[in-house]
Amino acid sequence: MPTDTEGHGDGESAPSGNSHIYDVIVVGAGAAGVGVSIALIHAGVENFLIVDRDTVGASFDSWPAETRFITPSFPSNSIGMLDLNSIAIGVSPAYSMKIEHPTGPEFAQHLRDIAEYFELPLQENTDVKTIEKKEGFFHLETNQGTLFANNVIWSAGEYQYPCTDVFTGSELCRHTATVPSYAELEGDDFLIIGGYESGVDAAYHLSNRNKKVRLFDLNAPWDAATSDPSVALSTYSFERMRNPKFEENTELYPETIVNSVTLTDGIYEVNTEDGQIFQSKVQPLLAAGF
Repeated sequence: MPTDTEGHGDGESAPSGNSHIYDVIVVGAGAAGVGVSIALIHAGVENFLIVDRDTVGASFDSWPAETRFITPSFPSNSIGMLDLNSIAIGVSPAYSMKIEHPTGPEFAQHLRDIAEYFELPLQENTDVKTIEKKEGFFHLETNQGTLFANNVIWSAGEYQYPCTDVFTGSELCRHTATVPSYAELEGDDFLIIGGYESGVDAAYHLSNRNKKVRLFDLNAPWDAATSDPSVALSTYSFERMRNPKFEENTELYPETIVNSVTLTDGIYEVNTEDGQIFQSKVQPLLAAGF
């Protein structure tokens, strides 16, 4: 809960007209925001608030319906290590949901359950417009009014900020972050630009529906000789790429840089740096990250 700031230790007082200030405001109620808030509780911090422009786990709720976590959830192991999908000590989708690779909506529900269990102080539907430090405090201007804090933790994540301005005509493409379900996409011939995790995920689900897919990447993450997860694909993705329908319906174009996309008379045209031209009546998918 907020506290009266007139006796604040550094001698500062809250701005005129407001007598409350938080020790910490956490911006974002996704995995990072919920996780760091639990860490604050464990550290003995009580006077904090989580704000989110939407609701807890909203970004995960907006994942394509078929998309799942590439990292597996385990109940634990003999030395007590947590899985990669855990956001706090003793917390895992494997415990609460018995799911190894949760979907986005499943993980969003997991976050809501955790927030309720820990009784996290939440203020949803609060969009932070600006953050400014003055008079010794952070002033957060929101659509719900001004909030004040000694400290601010930014945990807003990147999913809601897809990278769309990457080459000429990229605005003609549809970013994979805006796809509610690959089953709902019309057409039979898909051009996917970006061959890392989200691109392979899109290709997998479309090829499973017997759609033809051409997948372009400026590198070749499926051939990367490294264990660096920012460069090489996950084991989960490699397993799916060995699916017979993926091998039958998906054509890979490694080290193929896309220069531009155009739309003429209902035909999308992808032009590459090496002079190749690829056409489709279906809007290209952009899997360029965030």
